[in-house]
Amino acid sequence: MDERPGRDRINHVSEGEAQHPLELILARNLVSIISLAAFLVDAEGALVYYNDAAEAVIGTRFEERGRITRAEWSAEMGLFDGHGRPIPFEQLPLTGALRDGRPGYAQFFIRAEAGLVEIVAGALPLVGPAGNHGALIVFWPVPAKQEG
Repeated sequence: MDERPGRDRINHVSEGEAQHPLELILARNLVSIISLAAFLVDAEGALVYYNDAAEAVIGTRFEERGRITRAEWSAEMGLFDGHGRPIPFEQLPLTGALRDGRPGYAQFFIRAEAGLVEIVAGALPLVGPAGNHGALIVFWPVPAKQEG
């Protein structure tokens, strides 16, 4: 086995991954080695992978959960505005990465292990020869505002 960091992840393709388009498989390899919180969604908006940095925000390892449908992650984590009201998935600029194949950026709240967390997220579409296959989304929590 190659001893370079992350090499075992690059060569490992599980049975479920073999069914994904090449663009999602290659993006997973990238997401697994970066330190910025990131996840992958397929063309239907299902969460098909998230890395260790995203796990620290979400609170559960991907390997324990597996694929999470858009309806499941919306119900669990939600997408909320500054007043705690749900934001429909279709109204997010990030949705453009899936629907229109163009990058998007948004700031909103999610329900995480620590409660409601404000995040900034950017989405890049994963487009291959056969069309749009999903999106790579990176995010980071917004630092709490200091009083004083």
